[in-house]
Amino acid sequence: MDKRVLKTKTALTDALFELLETKEIADISVTELCEKADVNRRTFYIHYSNVDDIFEDYENELSEQVYQTMKSANGDIETLLDTFDNILSSNFQGFKQLCLNQKHHALIDRLQRMLFHTLEDSLLVDNPSANDQLVLQYLSSGLINSYIYWFEHPDKMSYQELAIINKEIIQANLTILK
Repeated sequence: MDKRVLKTKTALTDALFELLETKEIADISVTELCEKADVNRRTFYIHYSNVDDIFEDYENELSEQVYQTMKSANGDIETLLDTFDNILSSNFQGFKQLCLNQKHHALIDRLQRMLFHTLEDSLLVDNPSANDQLVLQYLSSGLINSYIYWFEHPDKMSYQELAIINKEIIQANLTILK
């Protein structure tokens, strides 16, 4: 991607996430977003047709980043979990805004499917049983949903506690695999 395009999209995404700290997405105008990002409205419309499109673009980028990084983790469950946690940590503000603004459904579906297939590829043999697949489906959905829950209830536990609990739950459930 051209450096100018990347700079523009990053500025718009950062500005959107900053505005979402105090406003609902429906209340954010293109003009306000462009002023915050120091981007011309015409430039905005070259890349997006509306403010919601920034979320879709961010979802696509985050999903691809998670997929590529987890594929390179080579099957070690500890590495997979650490990798997943690191990606979400480095995209913390964006993922938080996606979850809290109910714009996360497509991303969540993609992340769950990607995590399931990555776990399946790295942990199971060629012909996994239905039971094994069910355990991995449960794990992948549960892991993603635990982050959503935490974003919605950050006062219940620290981020470090969440990561520890997720690892313990996943390790316990992996013993079910045959």
